[in-house]
Amino acid sequence: MNRFTTSLLCLMLLAFAAQVSHADDDEADQEISLYLKSGDILPGTLVKVDEDGVKLDIGGGTELFVRWSYTRGDKHFDLRKSATDFTKLESVIKLADFCHDFAMDEQEAHVLTAALILDPAHKALRERLEKLPKIDGLEAPDESTPKPDPDTEPDEPVKPDNPLPPPTRKPFTVFVKLTKADDAAAAWMIKQFEELNYGIGTEKDHEILVELTVTLTLTNNPEFMGAELYAIYDGSIAYKLYRKGETKAFGSGTVKKDQVKGDNRDEARTRTRTQLCEAVFPDMHTDIEKLR
Repeated sequence: MNRFTTSLLCLMLLAFAAQVSHADDDEADQEISLYLKSGDILPGTLVKVDEDGVKLDIGGGTELFVRWSYTRGDKHFDLRKSATDFTKLESVIKLADFCHDFAMDEQEAHVLTAALILDPAHKALRERLEKLPKIDGLEAPDESTPKPDPDTEPDEPVKPDNPLPPPTRKPFTVFVKLTKADDAAAAWMIKQFEELNYGIGTEKDHEILVELTVTLTLTNNPEFMGAELYAIYDGSIAYKLYRKGETKAFGSGTVKKDQVKGDNRDEARTRTRTQLCEAVFPDMHTDIEKLR
């Protein structure tokens, strides 16, 4: 590859990164609406965005940090990209992983190409890019292309012999089992697994059993002249994860939510269940991914 082509690739990287080089200045105090996996939309003032999530001022002096795993990441690619340092290979790879988690193949291909400009000899990244659909006009540098100058090289680059998991669209097949019937909780969990491209199995055909125990307790439900004034629920959700055929759980945990209020019993119960599911799912997902 000649010097002109090498320079052109570096310019591509700079152009891709330039859109976000002043993100902290431009986006601070910006009013945004954060789309959540639960279907809710969380409005607020953007305080900070980083590789782990978004911090919002939701009013009344209250700041809330929302991890990317709780969001509809496919609606927030530009915001997530603004937290990426395109001179550091590890940071670019994290953005590629974000794209992969939300099945954004085209964006992932562009980001992996940017990563290969930083380290053209990275075999695992190249193999990962080759498994994605081809994008017209997008070409990765040859393996023999020299790395950028040291001034723009990552401080601690990921070495080519440090393998990354290939982008498999159905990493595991799971079966969601409720110890006490709760169709709404089961449906919520199945939807989240499907959005992360997990296969949904049956009691006989699965790789991982997700066993859930959901407890919802009505603690207050005053009435006036026969009409509900409001309702308050306490709740907990416990999970255990098993490989098929095994009796010892490889992952477990419990989450509790207290004093969740709604205008009536149905609303309060639904809010409690949703908050429990949103809180526990990232922990389950992390435990499952540790099997890789």
